Amino acid sequence: MKNLFKAGVMALAMTGFMASCDDDDEKNESKSSSSELLSVSSNFVDNTVIKTYKGLADKCETLMEDLSAMSSQEDLNKVCEDWKSARQYWEWSEAFLFGAASSYGIDPHIDTWPFDAAAFNSNIAKFDPEDENSLNSMSEIIATGQNLTGFHALEYLIFRNGSARSFAELTAKEIAYAQLVSEDLYLSSVRLEASWAGLDKVGAERKELLEEAEMEPNDDFGEYMREAGNAGSLYRTPLLAVRQIIDGCKDIADEVASAKIGKPTLGEDVNYIESPNAYNSITDFYDNILSCQYALYGGLNATTPAVNSVMSYAQKNCPAQAKACDDALQNALSKVKAMKKPFVVNYNDQTAKDAIEAIKAFDESLSALSDALN
Repeated sequence: MKNLFKAGVMALAMTGFMASCDDDDEKNESKSSSSELLSVSSNFVDNTVIKTYKGLADKCETLMEDLSAMSSQEDLNKVCEDWKSARQYWEWSEAFLFGAASSYGIDPHIDTWPFDAAAFNSNIAKFDPEDENSLNSMSEIIATGQNLTGFHALEYLIFRNGSARSFAELTAKEIAYAQLVSEDLYLSSVRLEASWAGLDKVGAERKELLEEAEMEPNDDFGEYMREAGNAGSLYRTPLLAVRQIIDGCKDIADEVASAKIGKPTLGEDVNYIESPNAYNSITDFYDNILSCQYALYGGLNATTPAVNSVMSYAQKNCPAQAKACDDALQNALSKVKAMKKPFVVNYNDQTAKDAIEAIKAFDESLSALSDALN
């Protein structure tokens, strides 16, 4: 299950990875390279992570507001576009699920699949939005659960076969449930933003929202990276912080190849298809690989490596591995983009298998890059 996989990612990032790296990492870092590496990790925090999570929170806020005001088919169509916009920012964040997304269980809370439609339908049948006890109970279920909330619960409510549902088909309880889910999704996204930017950097309204929900972050993951090598950081050296960025890319590349595409395409689990009701699967995959580009290039929406980025540092220090990695990244993006849509009915197509091989090659190139930096 996805939540178990991501728990392993967090354990790797915050414990085993740090403990297993030997002292050679520290010996290999000169003062000048340490300074450069700190610039890389700081730039990653400021221009990739925080910008992505702020964008996610902004889009989730719009989604919540439009759902609250929804009263027509036109409104529902807009909500579906809002969902896709918020979804894109979330998928752009999956190269850095280490940190708050895993530590606070936000990833499995808002993005677990396959979605259990039967359990969901049974649950919502008991829901009465006009009854305060029922409303409070459902709010608690949404706030603490996994499979019956988040992006895919909302997707199930508002999409059918790649298009917006008929507004006339939506029941009052489905609309009320969707509104509760969108509120929880917004709260989760704000917590992600605050966990990397700092509670005082997200604005008074968002800070107050987290305080009222008693969900203020206990960690400042941005500072952990900016202060790599110093007391209080999770990263013993700046090199370890930069290698964590690469490992985050490896984790999502492996998941896209082995699970998101691999499980249905290779016959392990044909029901393991992400975003099937919205027909958004291939867009999800592409945005996941783009998240690696943004992490490596040092900026949200970056099309070329920033000066203080993993890729620019690698181009200077291990140019052969940097070029191989960049070439593999672009090939993976190309192969995913070429996949036959929609994935939910074309998961056996050869283009899906081609994408798997390209992403695996990218994953291997990331390992070679990390080893070369060491």
